[in-house]
Amino acid sequence: MNDRLNPAGALPYAGVRVLDLSQGIAGPYCCALLAQQGAEVIKVEPPAGDWSRTIASARDGLSAHAIACNVGKRSVALDASKPGAREALLRLARRADVLVQNYRPGAIERMGLGYEALAAGSPQLVYLSITGFGPDGPEARKAGSDSVLQALTGIAYANRDADGVPRRVPFVLPDTATALYAAQAVGAALFAREREGRGRHIRISLLEACAAFLAGSILESALFPGHKAPLTVPSGVFRTQDGWIALVAVNDASFGAVLRALGLEAWLADERFATMQARQAHAASVNDEVAQRLAADTTAHWSERLAAHDALFAPVLDFEGLRAWPQARHAGVFLDFPQPPYGTVPLPRVPGQSHPHEEKPTSPAPRIGEHTLEVLREAGLSDEEMDRLRSSGAIGS
Repeated sequence: MNDRLNPAGALPYAGVRVLDLSQGIAGPYCCALLAQQGAEVIKVEPPAGDWSRTIASARDGLSAHAIACNVGKRSVALDASKPGAREALLRLARRADVLVQNYRPGAIERMGLGYEALAAGSPQLVYLSITGFGPDGPEARKAGSDSVLQALTGIAYANRDADGVPRRVPFVLPDTATALYAAQAVGAALFAREREGRGRHIRISLLEACAAFLAGSILESALFPGHKAPLTVPSGVFRTQDGWIALVAVNDASFGAVLRALGLEAWLADERFATMQARQAHAASVNDEVAQRLAADTTAHWSERLAAHDALFAPVLDFEGLRAWPQARHAGVFLDFPQPPYGTVPLPRVPGQSHPHEEKPTSPAPRIGEHTLEVLREAGLSDEEMDRLRSSGAIGS
């Protein structure tokens, strides 16, 4: 075991060096999770920057997604097509415990940075390849994006509106799910490396990550084709006088709690609602009556009633409401994190940290190439070599 790994009292990935060659959301967010758990992460991006830096609203090359996906990293701006740049990348790769890349199949190999080439000299390397649709096959070279994957994997279909029109879920679900599975796979590979003394090549696609994330829904469609029974009754988001409440009953006890809170105790003796199967057959009438009851008073009124009966419910909050919610504040869900050029931002912490009020990313998300010269010097490049890279347009800082 390398002596620099896992110093006493440190975060779980302290001493682990990660080279992040990925762009967008899935790969960078995976690496940001590793960084927030102690890894030293070097992000290599083109001099124009990772494309996620300018999606939606942004200032100084730092969009909200770029911050979430790059906290705790150092940035190197390097144009791999310029003379000398690939050798610089190789030096960075040789120092890494983990390498993450999301080029289309075959591209990284043409650069001389494929797994086989690197593992020959670094057998302990954990190498993560993220693709849209897998390393080979009829669609392997197809460009994968959030909207494309939501369309192909049933997410948009499952999110149809009242008229049956498929809709994209309005956040980057495929990429985020992929990042979570990828981070877990990297952790498992590092654990295995401690026992076996060697790394491995991990291949993860957005396609398979979405399928895994939707396992229950996909199995439901396979086991009961054409059967559209609601998962629970009642279930849905219901309007109140001044807002919305999400309400669900997953078993007989929680159904009884809803009835008592809404003044529908008479239904407790009604055979139409005695079991989940019976309620599913009368889902429309149950949901209609629940909707009428909730619409008759305020969210605060029903929240008090439903809470008193221990029903499964929640008022519908926006993101500002979530940040202000007393339980979220008590649990330390958000860190007051200094991030130029915005000042303090509400950064959600990584779940599972043992000391949520103390453990923070070591540094804010970097600007493009903020640490180029610093990192290349650490990798052993001389001032003369860096001057040549600068002259060729290979590096930016």
